[in-house]
Amino acid sequence: MKKLYRCRWDKKIGGVCGGLAQYFQCDATIVRIVITALFFLTGMLPVAVAYFIAYLVTPLGPKVYVEIPGRKLYRSRTNRKISGVCGGIGEYFNIDPLIIRIAYLILCISTAVAPLLITYVIGVMIIPENPDQI
Repeated sequence: MKKLYRCRWDKKIGGVCGGLAQYFQCDATIVRIVITALFFLTGMLPVAVAYFIAYLVTPLGPKVYVEIPGRKLYRSRTNRKISGVCGGIGEYFNIDPLIIRIAYLILCISTAVAPLLITYVIGVMIIPENPDQI
């Protein structure tokens, strides 16, 4: 049976997102983007409280480095309009980045613009550029 742990190696704040990524076997950057989007879209407090509780109740993982199988999410260096976030998400999910850009613009127009723009800026900060692209 799989167990949920906070990650010792892949952490930015407390290792909760890294542990969730190991548990679901996905890239921790995607978990961080989802948590960040939920943080701003729910008014910050519910997700902040949930993260803090998860930090307190989730035990710290083993001291052995665990490599997560699968692909990594990177910002695209070749398919970019602003910083490559939408291009990288499109490459990760193997869909046209134009669809990601249009969906993002529709969300910005139909909901509060500021939280989504802040989420995009945080995405620029936490998603590394693809080292394989020139």
